Amino acid sequence: MKVIKYYQDSNEVKYLIEKDPMLENLFSRKEEILVPIDDNYFQSLAGVIVAQQLSAKVASIIYKRLSTLLQDEITPEKIEQANEIELRGIGLSYQKIKYLKSLAECVLSKTVDLSDLNHLSDQEIIEMLIKIKGIGVWSAQMFLIFSLGREDVFSVLDLGLRNALKKIYELPDLTNQEIEEMSLKWIPYRSIVSHFLWHAWDNQA
Repeated sequence: MKVIKYYQDSNEVKYLIEKDPMLENLFSRKEEILVPIDDNYFQSLAGVIVAQQLSAKVASIIYKRLSTLLQDEITPEKIEQANEIELRGIGLSYQKIKYLKSLAECVLSKTVDLSDLNHLSDQEIIEMLIKIKGIGVWSAQMFLIFSLGREDVFSVLDLGLRNALKKIYELPDLTNQEIEEMSLKWIPYRSIVSHFLWHAWDNQA
């Protein structure tokens, strides 16, 4: 796993403030952001499915149980062969078991090819990933940011991003469409804005 670092005084941040001066307040709140990148793509997608609608703490516990059950090898083959009763026993719902099995099936059948994603555009990757049951557009966008380290992704579907942006701009009634249009000013560094928005209030007591 590698780590990407973003700094408030970087050239990218200076470019963003020039394009959108309202972001200066955002970038002043945090000196640097460290982003762990999970480059084991299958495990990352399995983790996304496990974590859906759960707190981070509970998701982590269940994911560790899954890893233990599969002898620390969360692979398509292991997921495909896993006994559903045992998967239920570690706290996975029937729906999430179905999603994990779909993930494994899509990868094994090459419906989803995770072997070489670098030559694909963000949109091409999203369109491929949403073929997996349980992976929607938001999950695919998070994969682009946290597994591929793509720098130009902003998800208007993310409640945390929307709420943080409304606070930074002091515009509580912003619509999703207005936020989407606003984000176009941040191309090609929308992910950098996303990371700083997620961490904007880290320093509050």
